Amino acid sequence: MSPDPDGSFGVLFVCTGNICRSPTAEALARRELERHPGVPIQVSSAGSHALEGNPAASRSMLAAATRGASLERHFARELTRRRVRAADLILCMAAEHRPFVLSYDRAAAGRTFLLATFARVAGQWGWLATSPAGLVALAAEHAREQDGDDIDDPLGQSPDAYAACAERLDGLVTPVIAALVKALPVGSTGPPW
Repeated sequence: MSPDPDGSFGVLFVCTGNICRSPTAEALARRELERHPGVPIQVSSAGSHALEGNPAASRSMLAAATRGASLERHFARELTRRRVRAADLILCMAAEHRPFVLSYDRAAAGRTFLLATFARVAGQWGWLATSPAGLVALAAEHAREQDGDDIDDPLGQSPDAYAACAERLDGLVTPVIAALVKALPVGSTGPPW
């Protein structure tokens, strides 16, 4: 893991094509980070089988927009060794994505989780964390996947499936970003207003 040159904490969301789930999670995270100007947290997304440059699925764009998040400027990014190594926290949409992450960097195992699993740990243990990296370490120690932690791919399904996916992602991403921001050392969250 190579820390970001500007010292920020990097979160990488991973799905399959990087046109539905992970870009929606990234866009929701950006929306949440706008509430905390200046925090040193960077978010991005990639797909295990992404076709570099593809736009987000139109139904994902609509579902994200109804939740105040924009995918207008999103273009698919392929999961790469560099992206895996640069991330301090890797949040997969489903268990099937983890082997692809680890194929690029086995050392990423301690910082790679299912989004739903990490959100649960952040809710239970986040109050103990004194840094985002500390929250990741707590998750590595306490994370236990449960049935239903995978987030289903809405690709090719009805608009309702995309809306349900975006709603579920919102309910997981929002507390994760809140926990990471809360874990930042005092004084690193930008202006006090």
